[in-house]
Amino acid sequence: MKKLTVPLLLAVLAFTSHRLLAAPGPGNRDLQARATAMARSLSQQVRLNEGQYVQVRALNLRLLQETLSAKALFVHDAELQTRAVADAQLQYEMELSSLLQPNQLALYQQNRASMTALGATPY
Repeated sequence: MKKLTVPLLLAVLAFTSHRLLAAPGPGNRDLQARATAMARSLSQQVRLNEGQYVQVRALNLRLLQETLSAKALFVHDAELQTRAVADAQLQYEMELSSLLQPNQLALYQQNRASMTALGATPY
């Protein structure tokens, strides 16, 4: 049963975050503005090229959406909420690592505490 829970959880998060992205509204604009601010900050710190910037902004937006979805979906289950947010953060870190060049990745790892999306999440 536990082996089925995590994939099901990820499928629900993916579906929910996709619906949030498609939904117009002020909440979505706030997430997009936050994702842009996060990408700009990272770009200044590790000197992203334009293609990387676009990909990082999309990653940031997805992370924020998945985090928001997990917090809404598991509002009454702190353990599942924490696990879902951690899984989203881990996926973000893995995908970001694959986008960055080795020198950029080293800079990112040095400054990670000040750049993580969840470290400053006001939700």
